[in-house]
Amino acid sequence: MLHLRWREGFRDATATAAAAGLAFFLAQEIFGHPRPVFAAIAAIICLAPGLPNHVRQAAGLMAGVAIGIVVGEIALTIPDIVPLARMLGAAFFSILIASLFGVPPVVPIQAGVSAVLVLAIGSDTAGFVRLADVAIGASVGLLFSQVLMTPDPLVGINTAAQKLLRDLAGGLRGCAEALRTDDEEDAKAALHELSVAHADLVMLGTGIQAARSDARWSVRGRLAAVTVQELAARYSRHAIRLYASSLLFAEALANALRKGAGPPPEALRERVLQIAERCEALAERGSFGPQESMQGLPPLTGITPEDPLWRPALARLALMEEALAAFGRDPRDSV
Repeated sequence: MLHLRWREGFRDATATAAAAGLAFFLAQEIFGHPRPVFAAIAAIICLAPGLPNHVRQAAGLMAGVAIGIVVGEIALTIPDIVPLARMLGAAFFSILIASLFGVPPVVPIQAGVSAVLVLAIGSDTAGFVRLADVAIGASVGLLFSQVLMTPDPLVGINTAAQKLLRDLAGGLRGCAEALRTDDEEDAKAALHELSVAHADLVMLGTGIQAARSDARWSVRGRLAAVTVQELAARYSRHAIRLYASSLLFAEALANALRKGAGPPPEALRERVLQIAERCEALAERGSFGPQESMQGLPPLTGITPEDPLWRPALARLALMEEALAAFGRDPRDSV
């Protein structure tokens, strides 16, 4: 998790710094402003990490700055009898006006800040000159967020799904080892390994949310919107089911060994290894489309345990096979 956050943070920080520098340069070249710091600040605000919608952020920034500047300019016409009272009044009314429209938080924040800046450092620096710089910064922010640095929404989903499948395969191989050694401790270790995959499930859910947001609010995302929705539907529908059924199987296996069940059917261990291989195969493909799911595997009804204590494990394994088949199937095939 930490290395993924580091990678995403590095990407966002690089894009934001580059956008700030470009906005600063363009404001100097286009408007001749010697130190257009507000252009760089606006680009940073528009590209803030974790925003679900950079377009709304940019539009809200422009609206808030415009409201604040207008209110600040009006406040400058009021006699400066009590400077602090005039500044507080300008901030109050600019925030109030910006809040009336049910807009994102950036709008009233920027409205209040802009009104205060106009009264504190003057309209020559913080007035419409600042609005021009902010327009440059917001435009550069949109360029980066919509075109240049937009991540591929499919990559995030597939990466998380691949890790989930690989970790489940590792846990299943641990279950197969427990069946070979007939050791309850090995079964408990495999159960723990599978339970740790919950972090992968959470990551997959986060990736699906991010991909759906990108598909709605970015140019690159819109181009892949149909594929994103279909892939997200498949994974969100069946990932929890696959994870839960794997835990149930490992728990049933540990219970059977703890209760002193007789020797497990040899075919059961082979079947667990086959399912682990299918998980790894699906992880290797890692792309959208129909997958080979459970074709070629004989039905579990052909495995008959001598000890009835193994029947719950077989039933749970059948559930996992069904979940894996659905997880690896094109969602359009299930309609």
